[in-house]
Amino acid sequence: MPIGVDAAPLITIRSDKDIHFTGAIAQNAREDENIATGMKSSHELWIESITIISDQNLEFDLYFFSKDTFSNADLDLDAFIDVVNFPVSAAKQIAAAGSYYYTSAALSLPYKDLDATAELHISLVNRSATGKNAGATGEVVVIISARPVYFS
Repeated sequence: MPIGVDAAPLITIRSDKDIHFTGAIAQNAREDENIATGMKSSHELWIESITIISDQNLEFDLYFFSKDTFSNADLDLDAFIDVVNFPVSAAKQIAAAGSYYYTSAALSLPYKDLDATAELHISLVNRSATGKNAGATGEVVVIISARPVYFS
């Protein structure tokens, strides 16, 4: 029986700007990443919030998959879980300069890592007509706050 989600500690899972989402992404294209959760015993999470920090003000979709195979043309094999949209209008700068910050509303997104790799399998999709830059001018960091689900 699962321990109540409220009893589980909140963990933060953060991508690395130098490793994850480093390529150029054209409109409606995506970059897939497997981001380590740091967990050893639980492969189920309740995602409560998502923050994106970006060099560019673009519209992003964040797709979640349960396996590192991501999407598949065979719908029986597709590992899609859910998607969260971050519109351009949601991005905020501090003093009209620097990075763009996007935050999600309060979420209650169940996530289960079916290949037991202790990773989040995420696709970042650029929905803007402007392409996401590669390298230093296109850096993106995804920060996820979640609670592990443990079974006793």
